Amino acid sequence: MSRHPTRILRATAALLLSLLSGCVKKSEYDALQVENQTLQTRVDQTNHLLVQSQADLSAVQVQMQQYLTVQTQLQKTQLELKQSQDEFAALKTRFEQFRTQRRSAMVGKKFPLLSLDDGKSLRLAEITAVSADEVSIRHADGAIKVALANTNPDLRWEACYDPVEARDKARERSLTAAREPGGLPAPGKGPAAEGAAPMPGPGAVAPARNVVEILRTQLAAQRKQLNTEYEALAAKNPSGLRGAEWNSTRPEASPLLNTLSASRAVLGISRLQVQRNAILATLQQLRDLDPSAR
Repeated sequence: MSRHPTRILRATAALLLSLLSGCVKKSEYDALQVENQTLQTRVDQTNHLLVQSQADLSAVQVQMQQYLTVQTQLQKTQLELKQSQDEFAALKTRFEQFRTQRRSAMVGKKFPLLSLDDGKSLRLAEITAVSADEVSIRHADGAIKVALANTNPDLRWEACYDPVEARDKARERSLTAAREPGGLPAPGKGPAAEGAAPMPGPGAVAPARNVVEILRTQLAAQRKQLNTEYEALAAKNPSGLRGAEWNSTRPEASPLLNTLSASRAVLGISRLQVQRNAILATLQQLRDLDPSAR
């Protein structure tokens, strides 16, 4: 009895299989298989593109974060720069006020004997005016104006002498004089009469050759004075200046005055540097007329 239903089930299954195999053609089944494989490939490719896009998005997010960090740092730096500029402007204003007070305090100062860099000595000298580039002096034999660059280290120090400021002031004065009736200053007057570099131009009295000779003489006197000041300083501070390299031929080029690493914490170095600046200003004026000058 139990075997009979089993035979019936087997027969039924075989009948169904035969019916199914007869409903779907093999070619259609193969086509469905190919289409299924194609779709699966597209799904795989899409998944790969999705993963790549997610990686690209993460990279962009990192770059955006870096950009925001840099932008924040830039804003901070700009703020610090603005604060530094404001502090520098305030410091510059204070220095200009200090410099003006120093020069005003020099007016009326008297010297029994005032020696200048060019070797000239003025008896019973009294300062009557001080500007950025020159000083007016009344003395026993009259009154003169002397370029600050040609006075002496002490006066340049007191007047806070700056070669750049002096050059700009001299140029401004020259332009103003040229616009006024009468043009250039008369011979024998003004800073040129005291050994300062004259401003060549139409109608200038001294030819270029004479100007060059004046500048060469001035440069030699300034270099001699700087060497003398250095020797005096070295005698006072033998330990502080031991091993310092000094160029007596061109003292303004000495490393002691031109590099921070070579400069020593010795009182008086800044005075030498002021003289160095005066020499460089004269040398620049000389090179403007004679490029081969050294």
